Amino acid sequence: MGVLVGIIGPVFALIGMGWLAVRLKYLTAPALSGMTDFVFYAAMPSLLLLSIVGAPPLRLVDVAGSFLAAALVLFAVAVVVGLKVLRVRLASSSVFALNCVFGNTVMLGIPIVDAAYGREGVANLLAVVAFHSAFLLPLATILIEADTGTGRGPLGVLRAALPGIVRNPVIVTMLVALTWRLTGFGFAAPVQRFLGLLGAAGPPLALFCLGASLPKPTGWSDLREVLLGGLLKLFAMPALAAVIAHAVGVTGLAFKVVVLASAMPTGANAFLLARRFATMAEASASTVVASTAMAIVTLSVLLSWLG
Repeated sequence: MGVLVGIIGPVFALIGMGWLAVRLKYLTAPALSGMTDFVFYAAMPSLLLLSIVGAPPLRLVDVAGSFLAAALVLFAVAVVVGLKVLRVRLASSSVFALNCVFGNTVMLGIPIVDAAYGREGVANLLAVVAFHSAFLLPLATILIEADTGTGRGPLGVLRAALPGIVRNPVIVTMLVALTWRLTGFGFAAPVQRFLGLLGAAGPPLALFCLGASLPKPTGWSDLREVLLGGLLKLFAMPALAAVIAHAVGVTGLAFKVVVLASAMPTGANAFLLARRFATMAEASASTVVASTAMAIVTLSVLLSWLG
């Protein structure tokens, strides 16, 4: 229990500090924007670069594949639940499904995996992070566009989404690191030290910025959607990922990372997409906040089980 408190306690304490800093008006919007940019474009890429280049052999297919398979299966189930149980249109069902599968694998997942399993664990998480954004956000966007009738069609939506995917610092860093890894050169000592200093700032700042950036729900009128989405995200998603990962032979540290990544609370990008299309934005914001609070307990239990 002491080990779990040592991992989970500081993580959510930093999230709470960020949340309080904004609520007490100690942190301005421009300052938060600058800190977030530093995390995404400097600190986290440095950490990921060191992790990939210095990691043991990466298992991209089975690790990322088992996570993505679980996400796609649950996404399909959640869309049906939205249509048949919640009685909402396809666009709203797609947002609900994204809330159920799109986890906070960067600002929360990387710090927790790093604290629990070190750089090797982060290296296993990287493929999950890249596939996570590159597949799930465009999928939800296509379904929402199909229901709202913009007329661009799947190919048009993909063409519009591609520049954002290519500019994603996580995906770009992964591609650069994998390419550099193939050369076998590694990093010179000064470069490694430089990247290490930058990367060390990533996890704590990411958690602080996460707390400061949590969307503020305008109400809890969509309580049924929020509770159901949170339960599917925090319970069904990791359970399904564990079954699929075990079935395809993922074991050891890789298995732990896949399951832990699947158990991350709903990521803010799901809310941003909902707000962009003005579809279930309030419920999505509430799901982000509620699932993050619930994750204090669920992640503690899961870490205890995984060991």
